[in-house]
Amino acid sequence: MADDRSSDDSDIENHNELHGILHKWTNYIHGWQDRYIVLKNGTLSYYKSEQELGYGCRGALSLAKATVKPHEFDECRFDVSVNDCIWYLRADSVESKQLWVDALESYKAESGYGTGSENSLKRHGSSVSLQSTTYSTASSSSFKRTGRNLREKLAELETFKDILCGQIDTLQQFFDICAENSNLNDNDMQTDVKSINYTKGNWITRRVRKLISRCFSKLASY
Repeated sequence: MADDRSSDDSDIENHNELHGILHKWTNYIHGWQDRYIVLKNGTLSYYKSEQELGYGCRGALSLAKATVKPHEFDECRFDVSVNDCIWYLRADSVESKQLWVDALESYKAESGYGTGSENSLKRHGSSVSLQSTTYSTASSSSFKRTGRNLREKLAELETFKDILCGQIDTLQQFFDICAENSNLNDNDMQTDVKSINYTKGNWITRRVRKLISRCFSKLASY
């Protein structure tokens, strides 16, 4: 029976594999950005582009406890959330949006995490009670959830690493500018320029420290 369950899970994951470009909301500065989204093995991952597939994803969500919600007014948009982590996604067409939503909901239902869990058990032809069946599959499900949670945390750390490297590069550029300005006489450098450079450098330094702190927090939560 365990082999049958494993085979069924594999069929579910392969059947619902989906990938393509969607618009992902980043922030109020950069707005919507094209991202390469991959649905595979019960995990929704995103990359900056398809060419980055070999370098690791920028972020990932486990669909086991995810909520998929089409937008109330925007027909091409849908949101995927796990606790307080929310991805705002938008397709180019209503048909494309519906394809993604159906695939996400189908995985949740057929894997036993969505509303179709009881129907899934009946479809397997189980003659035992729902309670005993749930107990027999709890251990394998917990291992899968643990693996998915680990992949999520590693993906988050990968994202923090990329952001941190970018901030360090920016900080290095700032130091280079300061080194060039140090060769000028004080009379040649305006006071407001000095103030701006100091403020920018201070802000970048605080940003780097904050990112490092978040990385340590993620490591401590393992």
